[in-house]
Amino acid sequence: MILVLVILLVLVAAFFLIRSLYDRFWEKGLTCHLSFQGEYGVEDEIGVLTEVLTNRKLLLLPVVEIDFHMDRRLQFADEKNASVSDQSYRRDVFTLSVNQRITRTLEFKCAGRGYFQIQEAGITARDLFLTRKYLSKSPENTSFYVLPRPVPTEQINIPFSRIMGTLLSRKKVYDDPFEFAGLREYSRGDPMKYVNWKATARAGKLLTNLHESTLSQHVILLLDLEGVGVRHADLLNEAAVRIAASLGERLLREGIEITLYSNGFDVQTGAAWRLENLSGGGNVLTLRKRLACVQAGNNLVPVCDYIPKQERSGEEDLLILLTRDPRPELLGELSQAAGKERGLCVVPYEVEHPDLTVPKNLELIWLETRG
Repeated sequence: MILVLVILLVLVAAFFLIRSLYDRFWEKGLTCHLSFQGEYGVEDEIGVLTEVLTNRKLLLLPVVEIDFHMDRRLQFADEKNASVSDQSYRRDVFTLSVNQRITRTLEFKCAGRGYFQIQEAGITARDLFLTRKYLSKSPENTSFYVLPRPVPTEQINIPFSRIMGTLLSRKKVYDDPFEFAGLREYSRGDPMKYVNWKATARAGKLLTNLHESTLSQHVILLLDLEGVGVRHADLLNEAAVRIAASLGERLLREGIEITLYSNGFDVQTGAAWRLENLSGGGNVLTLRKRLACVQAGNNLVPVCDYIPKQERSGEEDLLILLTRDPRPELLGELSQAAGKERGLCVVPYEVEHPDLTVPKNLELIWLETRG
């Protein structure tokens, strides 16, 4: 009998001792790290989120739960541990042995354009006897861009050919110092900054760099994102963003400088969205990442109001408006901004488009989209 009591006392003491150790040390050496694999993806592609959970101590953690929120436009392939409302709430359960690290990868579908962040993860742990629950927060700092899906080439052929027809009839040509085309012997009067000194040293004579000629035409793209909350409006606004990305990329690769304005707001800063004086094919990713961050809204200022006054008198500027709703007042604003120059209005649509009276200095292009 005494032996039984002694054993019971030892077990009780061990129980309280172990529980005391968990109370004091459960969080020591326990870390959680969430990270997206890669900086960006494209709409409809598959992305990967990595969970790394580490237990650097001599205490077994039989149950550890990690939970976090992620935008529902990032859809997990495995939804059994996720609940979806405005955001996707994810919870994953681990068992961590002594001094163990566990890494899991979660695949998700990039179901919508945007800029996404995970800034915090919740940690819930249990003691060895599953009698106590411990809660903590882990600060996270991981972000991911979902870039606009490229518009199929055949979908943009008609407006692009018209745009390029306007550009090519009015272009000026100059040497682009960033587009290297080859070498030639130095001639008197060549700028010394174009001398290729490494090639000169090898050849034993002065050699200068040749540069490709590019277009000096400046195109202003105006992205109207008025209206959210209605499926039809949301789909067409997204189509307008995709057209802006695809058309902007094509113009950049043609050597044409572009500026973009939108009456939507920037999700990173909360300010009005804009991207000014972008040039060169090397800036295509910058363009697409910035367009991932533009957000539509309701009761927005007319997009043409964002054009600086000095831009409105620029004879070399071609104005291109992208809008799902070519309302008369907006076309009037665009016509006034274009002045004596011609402007283009590209409208994505899914149903039969209405008859509109279009100002003489504007060309209206209806571009069919399938969402």
